[in-house]
Amino acid sequence: MYNLCSSQLRVFEHRKLDLLYFIHFSSALPLMLLVDLQVIYPPIIVPAFMIDLKAFYVETFDDRFFRTPPPFFQLFVWLEILYQAPVIAWSLGGLYRNSSKVPLVLLPYALVVFLTTLTCIVEYSFWDTLLYQKICLTALYGPYLALSALMASDMYLRLDKMINTKDTLRKKSRLE
Repeated sequence: MYNLCSSQLRVFEHRKLDLLYFIHFSSALPLMLLVDLQVIYPPIIVPAFMIDLKAFYVETFDDRFFRTPPPFFQLFVWLEILYQAPVIAWSLGGLYRNSSKVPLVLLPYALVVFLTTLTCIVEYSFWDTLLYQKICLTALYGPYLALSALMASDMYLRLDKMINTKDTLRKKSRLE
């Protein structure tokens, strides 16, 4: 029997990190649109299921960023809608097609995600709340920090390899 999903994912057969990024982006974009970005939507257009989803998240994890967001958090939300969401949308296709532009696009993206996530982690580490609540938040924010650090390192190394390859070819052509 023909399995459409597995045949489509074969494009990632020898690109395990790209598959990881693709899967992450496939879930991160809907979550971003459904939960994170609600604060900028006009309330009249937010359906009840989205309000309930956000309320469940805030209640379950006691994430104060969504209860009483500090001023910098508004900036982070705007970064999500104006920068991160378009990059993720492009990257889904770029990763699937194995575009050579992926490292150039994802290196700055990964650095933005790393720095904004690290800022949030540092902020909530000073909240007057129970340790287990901080651990729960770290279980949510930590993977974003780790994945963005991995992605930034990976994209830097890919760009470095491309540049070194071009430099080597240029030197060889000068010698001939």
